[in-house]
Parts: sequence; structure tokens; C-alpha cells
Amino acid sequence: MRQITVLMIGLGRIGGKFYQQFTQLDEGRVRIIAVSEPNMNNPLLADAKSRGITNYTNFEEAIHEFGSKIDIIMDTSNRPELKVAVRKLLQETNNQHTVLVPMVVDYLMWYMLPSSEDIPQSHHSNIGY
Repeated sequence: MRQITVLMIGLGRIGGKFYQQFTQLDEGRVRIIAVSEPNMNNPLLADAKSRGITNYTNFEEAIHEFGSKIDIIMDTSNRPELKVAVRKLLQETNNQHTVLVPMVVDYLMWYMLPSSEDIPQSHHSNIGY
């Protein structure tokens, strides 16, 4: 089975749940290779550290370090300017392997989580790519 490597940007309410789900999976299938969480008080950072997952407060550093070793970038920040910056950096580094997950796919995956509550829509007006 092929391992999927993930860079997670944001470990807030949504990203944090995905982080918890991914870390429960067999690492041979899904492996979080780095996180980018600017809130140093986020309690999941201690868990990430204990698992040997480095937090990059600047996601660009993680992308530069891991490059095409990242299969998927999961950005749950819902900040359009951040997604634009990620796409630009992937293009500038000629990274044609790594996939930036669109917000609409985040939603799809969210709906599949056990016991997932509704996501407030007010600040997610554009969930496309």
C-alpha cells in the first residue's frame, strides 16, 4: 500500500479534527510529515512534537524543506490569500507532484468524519478551488 504524506496548515477547529483522525490511521497509509500552526498555544502542537512532527510557523519553510516529498497540502485556514501563496510557491519551485486540497474537498472529508458537527458557513462563502 502506498503511503500518503501530508502537510497540514492550521490545527484549529477543523484542521485539528483532521489531525486527530489522520494520527489514528496506520502511518504506513497516511503520515503527517509537518504542520504549520502559528498559534504556539495550540494543544495539538505538544502531540505533534511527541510524534516527531515539526511545526513550521511559516508554511513556506515546510514546503521548501520537503518539496515534492509532500503528497498533499491540507489547508483548513480558509484564507484565500494563503491558498494563492501556496499555489504560487508550488509553481515557483516547479513542484508538479504536491496537491493542494481545495476547501470543497475538506468539506467532503469532514462530512465523512464520525460525529462531525455542521461547519458554520458564514466565513466559508467560497469553498471552491
